[in-house]
This record gives sequence, structure tokens and C-alpha cells, in this order.
Amino acid sequence: DRNKIVMGQYPGASRTKILVWLLKSRDMLKFFAPLLKDAHMALVFYTGKEKLTQVELQNLKAHGNIYIQQSRPKSIEETLSRIITQVVNASNSASNSCKHPARTVKEINALDRKAWCILYCGGSTMIKDKLKTFAKDTGTGFQSEVFDW
Repeated sequence: DRNKIVMGQYPGASRTKILVWLLKSRDMLKFFAPLLKDAHMALVFYTGKEKLTQVELQNLKAHGNIYIQQSRPKSIEETLSRIITQVVNASNSASNSCKHPARTVKEINALDRKAWCILYCGGSTMIKDKLKTFAKDTGTGFQSEVFDW
């Protein structure tokens, strides 16, 4: 359970934990969904051939703040950029620390960007390379563990 291991390093609200998960295994999604309750938000891109039913979606989403899209994201980089920008803008708005919200990650204060870390665990070198480049270009951290089954 790699997601639980990573999220378990930062219990409770000690860190904001946003999981972006791309997978094609319906069984894996059903098995791990209960463990996602520790994430502040989980964005799941399910690409299995057999679509999830409305009842399955409801049951999976009941485990936490889980959003499920039954297709690949158009751009993983754009998805991450929007998440980071929106979370930082919301945080800054709540603390009244920023008068002009950022429109892109690169408009966010460098220290705020550096506080983010993109974690990748998977078997795709292509996705790992995309995420590593995104982190380098935006000034976020990056760590990965690639497995080859």
C-alpha cells in the first residue's frame, strides 16, 4: 500500500495531502479507496475498459473527498498546475496574504512553490519524466519510486 505509506508519513493535517491517481484496475481502486480518507483530496483517473457504475462511484466517493474521472486527464501537467494554483490561492485568500490570485503556478511565490512535492509511484517512465520536468519547470520538489511488474 504505497499511497498509505507516503500519506502516513504526514499524519492528520500536518501536511496537505492531495493524491492524483491514474489506474486501470477496478479491483485495485475498490481495495484502496477506504485508505484514501487520510488524503485531503484524491483525484482518480480511472481508465479501465469496464466503466464504473453510478452505485460503484457513489460507494467509492463515500470514503472521502474523492473525485473520479473515467478517462485520462488531457494533461497531467495542467491538472497539477490547476490543483497547486487553486489550493495556494485559497490558502492565501483565507489568510488575506495575497491581493492578486495567481493564474499559473509560476506566478506563485517561489517559497510557496518549493513547499510542494510531486510524488510518483508507478511503472511508467513517460509519466515519471513528465512529472520530473514539471517539478523542475515550476520549482516544486519531486520524488519517485518506479516499479516494474
